[in-house]
Amino acid sequence: MDTGTHLLTGVTLGGLAISLADPALFSHPTVVYGLCAATILGSNAPDFDAVIRIRGYKSYLRHHRGFSHSLLMLAGWPVVLAPLIALAFHAWAYLIPIFLWTMAGVVFHVFLDFFNAYGVQCFRPVSRKWFHANTIPIFDPILFVLHAAGLLLWLFGVFGATAIFPFIYALTFLFIGCRILIGRIMLHHVRRRYGTAGYSFLIPRGLPHKWKYVHETGQAYITGSIRGWMFEEEAIFEKGEQNDVIQAAMGNDGVRTFLHFTHHVHISCQKLQNGYRVELRDIRFRHGHNLPFGMDVTLDERLQVTGDTIGWRKKIWEPPFA
Repeated sequence: MDTGTHLLTGVTLGGLAISLADPALFSHPTVVYGLCAATILGSNAPDFDAVIRIRGYKSYLRHHRGFSHSLLMLAGWPVVLAPLIALAFHAWAYLIPIFLWTMAGVVFHVFLDFFNAYGVQCFRPVSRKWFHANTIPIFDPILFVLHAAGLLLWLFGVFGATAIFPFIYALTFLFIGCRILIGRIMLHHVRRRYGTAGYSFLIPRGLPHKWKYVHETGQAYITGSIRGWMFEEEAIFEKGEQNDVIQAAMGNDGVRTFLHFTHHVHISCQKLQNGYRVELRDIRFRHGHNLPFGMDVTLDERLQVTGDTIGWRKKIWEPPFA
């Protein structure tokens, strides 16, 4: 999910912690603040790995949502953060609740990221595979509004924490369940449309009735959009030939990183004045007929790699958002 959503859910998770806390705890306001700090920091800790971006986008792609989101770090982040929070808020006697709510924040963060199309290596070290349930967009306006409304109703005293936050989280899991169900229904219809040959998957959009789909065959990627029960095929991307230039580019370290991140890639090759350019584009992040996320590799006439670039070929405010 986006940083704003993780920050917001960290705050509302703090409200849930308050709603479930022993009433005697409210005689120690610093402990209450400590619980809120625990959920906020826990809900954002897995994304602390974004600092790796200072080493370049290639390192960011290789490591972001990797070890920091792994099975080990579900407990690792609380082990690091909980003592610091307890020390900062003079709450050593409540170290265990602070540890547990920090873990709740980390787990919920990874849980939300798992449902994005971007994916997460959440089962490391057991598996380094990227897992993505393709159910929730990077920014889900319904989830954001739900949690923002609950927080505002609490802050303005309309409802107490015990009334609003359990209700908000019950609706959250119900909404995610509905999205899973809708996604399975839509995917079933895509597979019926194109037959059993090939592989189909969905990419969620902002509202539950809107999706993008990809159907992969041996020769091409067929892409389209869904609005309610309306299916619209929009673009077909040929997989392209496998020639000596493309094979030479495949040995590049950056290409291996990119192909580890995604297995749904459109590859094309262009002849330049003094060599070649191989373009790899991630089919998942499509906008119309454009594939703005990917990697370019340049090679000389002897098929030696002379450079590579990886990242987005779009303005930051332009779709798709991932």
